[in-house]
Amino acid sequence: MNYDLDIIPLLKKFEGMQLESVSGQSNILVKEVNESGVLMICSDGKEFRETHKRAKVVFEVLLEHRVVHVDAALKNSGTRRNIPETLLANLPFIEHVKINGQKHLFLNKEYEPTHHLGTLKSKDK
Repeated sequence: MNYDLDIIPLLKKFEGMQLESVSGQSNILVKEVNESGVLMICSDGKEFRETHKRAKVVFEVLLEHRVVHVDAALKNSGTRRNIPETLLANLPFIEHVKINGQKHLFLNKEYEPTHHLGTLKSKDK
């Protein structure tokens, strides 16, 4: 699976959707998705543009290991680190799980959907 060819077209389907964050505290409203990034309104009401760079880094770790701690993959860099996590967790073949008390994303085998696009699913349940 390729981020640019497979994931960006899925992210485009988020346009106009309110996405729930894994924490439930930092939901985002996706306004526009294009090749350069994602324009959204964050939970604080401010508009924010996120390039695909950080989500792509996280997704590539997921492809390699099937599980990722987002903050570790991003080396705790940048503000609004929840955004790549929220975008990816709302894909139908990525779930979230707590490992040693920390949030992780989990890539399902064969990219098999376990929930609807734009919704979350916890592997803990």
